[in-house]
Amino acid sequence: MKKKYLLLLVYFGFFVGLVTYEILHPPFSSDAAKVGNYEVQVSTTPSVPDVGKDTKIHFLVLNQNGNPPDNVRMGVKIYYDDELVKEFPPDNYPGAWDADYVFQEPGNHVFKVDLFDPNTGGTDSYDFNITTLSLYTSIFMVLVIAGVGGAAGIIIAILLFTKRTRPNFRY
Repeated sequence: MKKKYLLLLVYFGFFVGLVTYEILHPPFSSDAAKVGNYEVQVSTTPSVPDVGKDTKIHFLVLNQNGNPPDNVRMGVKIYYDDELVKEFPPDNYPGAWDADYVFQEPGNHVFKVDLFDPNTGGTDSYDFNITTLSLYTSIFMVLVIAGVGGAAGIIIAILLFTKRTRPNFRY
């Protein structure tokens, strides 16, 4: 009988850990890619940007040795529904820099990063996707996850704790 309780405890522990991880580290809040001779990383604080609230966008550029350069020339354009909504013009930035931004619409925003390579004299570009949610969408997503997990927990509990009885036929 104690094994059943232990299994149920492990199940709920896994579920709580999964929901906590998804809230704190959603897969759509950051991205990294090799752009030319550099690796560019884009992330946001908070990890799930809310519409109408201040968001800090973090840019990190790493050279081939994995170190941020002192100076890199880059520009960033933010698109929503294929329309340019914000532009950080090409300029010299440190290898790690932050930009403040307020997202106006929920959904997918495309960050087009143009990196100017001084070695080749060319421009390398890459598109990053950052998803924003409205508060309602965030709450709805958590409630759906909790509902599915709760239903699965009830089904497992019923299967674990019901006694298997055989009908007793006496003639």
